[in-house]
Amino acid sequence: MLPILSFVLIWIIVYAFTKHKKKSVRITMDITTFLLLGSVASLWNQIFGSSFGLWFLLLLILIVFGLIGGYHTDKKGKVELGKSLRIVWRLSFMGLTVLYVMFMFIWMGTAMLA
Repeated sequence: MLPILSFVLIWIIVYAFTKHKKKSVRITMDITTFLLLGSVASLWNQIFGSSFGLWFLLLLILIVFGLIGGYHTDKKGKVELGKSLRIVWRLSFMGLTVLYVMFMFIWMGTAMLA
């Protein structure tokens, strides 16, 4: 439930091995996206009382992947799966971070009211 703390710890470990700040941030973002996916899905399920959170988030990621893949195909005339996947994964990190913070405030607010 604490992917932000995990981000810092993973970055320290990755930076100790790579000694490159940019590369460490990119690798840490990729790893933390998995943690955020689980945390946001769990918070979604608790807030809305459903069990569909993970599947909904994966569906959104697949839809965005299809849109970005289609855009790259139209612009370049070829499929660039690696580049599309990297863009979608980084956008997922950003979106899931925003959702995580928002859902944490909502979850804490509902816990205080209960």
